[in-house]
Amino acid sequence: MVRNSQDLKNETTLWELFRNGEESAFSALFELTSDKLYRYGTKFVSDEESVKDCIQELFIKLYENRQQLPALSNPLFYLFSSLKNLLIDMIRHNQRMVYISPEELPFHVQFAFGQEEDEEPDESIKARFEEVLSLLSDRQKEAIYLRFQAEMSYDEISQLLGINNQSARNIVHRAMEKIRSCLNMDTLIILFLSSLN
Repeated sequence: MVRNSQDLKNETTLWELFRNGEESAFSALFELTSDKLYRYGTKFVSDEESVKDCIQELFIKLYENRQQLPALSNPLFYLFSSLKNLLIDMIRHNQRMVYISPEELPFHVQFAFGQEEDEEPDESIKARFEEVLSLLSDRQKEAIYLRFQAEMSYDEISQLLGINNQSARNIVHRAMEKIRSCLNMDTLIILFLSSLN
């Protein structure tokens, strides 16, 4: 799945306007990206307030350093990477300087159907899906989230995970093979992609 070019253009345009000093672009960029950042951040840290604090800190740093920010073709990738680093720093600080590497950072995917709010999910399918998710490593879950939910390229995934491009492709491929071996394709399409919100 390719990133929506209109979204990318809007994020890129807003980023450039912000870099060039347009104040309204800063708040518009926050509005456009904060929900995506929040969903990504809560995959690592269950404390929602801490994630919100890190997002706020990220945007404060962006504002303070706006004149030194680079031109970007995909600002969301830059924001995801920056948020992940802030979350790692926060975890290290809370653990009193115990080192945690990006590879050790847990990635939590919550099960959710794309059904109506008053509609109950099929418990047997839900249990099967959660069983399949438990077979994936945190890095596989994150790679699939980045590829299919955040719609990032393999180059971007490789940078976020600190691996080369081929390794990023391999992680996604192996994870999808593992999922396909346990779920039929219709179930995969309906359940898996909707669960990554």
